[in-house]
Amino acid sequence: MKHLRFKKFFLFSSLKMLGLSFLYMPHFLRLNLARAIAYILYILDSKRKFDLLNNLNFAYNNTLNKLQKQEILKTNYLNLVYNSILFFMLSVSSKKKVLDTISFDQPKIIADLLEKGEKIVFVTAHFGNWEYTTPAFTCTFNHPITAVARMTPSALVNAYLTYVRERFDVAILDKKGSATSLVRALKKCGVVGIVTDQNTAKDEGLLVKFFGKNVRHTPIASLLALKYDAKIVHCIAEYSKDYRKIHIKVLPPLEFQKTQDLKADIQALTQLQSNILEKIIRENPKEWLWFHKKFKNQYPEIYTH
Repeated sequence: MKHLRFKKFFLFSSLKMLGLSFLYMPHFLRLNLARAIAYILYILDSKRKFDLLNNLNFAYNNTLNKLQKQEILKTNYLNLVYNSILFFMLSVSSKKKVLDTISFDQPKIIADLLEKGEKIVFVTAHFGNWEYTTPAFTCTFNHPITAVARMTPSALVNAYLTYVRERFDVAILDKKGSATSLVRALKKCGVVGIVTDQNTAKDEGLLVKFFGKNVRHTPIASLLALKYDAKIVHCIAEYSKDYRKIHIKVLPPLEFQKTQDLKADIQALTQLQSNILEKIIRENPKEWLWFHKKFKNQYPEIYTH
């Protein structure tokens, strides 16, 4: 037990020092460091590169040219590295620093829903810097949120990730078996956040169309909206061109017509979310994280060498 406590103390202390060094590093130096690391990964990391290019070719039916694919590839590596740097910074940042880093394009949408006491299900994606959407919300609107996150096989790593993610009045639930806890959280504080996944297990996702292909999409937001009268609001975080800011795009709450068929309604509402995500990606494909095997559930053959 003492050994585990020491390992945790050493990990947290080391990463705190790393976060402080990034926090006080000049922006141009921090960004150039991220670009250098991203370039090394771009050269050496053949596995992620293979998966990303296959995803692009499959989703866009081989219509993207080489230059477009290389731009998306390089931006994905840069975002991956810079997201990590900002995550370490988040562990030592103040509320003011978070507010200086982010901006909402339509905060009134959220403010009006909160003022009316509406239940809200925020939906985001692995787009830009998605990790900052929850602290951005709590720091801007001074309201707690419960979010779902996928845990790693390491309890020590999970402890650090949860510590950072929960710093600003955010509660984190393990994605595995989180449905019941999400319902309780929605009833208690009225606001929950979900990162949508496309390659879920058969018992966790519904088949929907995405880039004209069959994928399994997380239906939990649809279920919460239909059964508990919650509003589904998409929040998408994008980097500014100079990476100094994270701009959070807020879409109006989804409008849908309820019927007497809950199963059909969940399917239709989940498809609507998939359509919205596809539209967002098509408008700015380089900000979406293409490294994940998004189509593996239905098309495993595209990831074979």
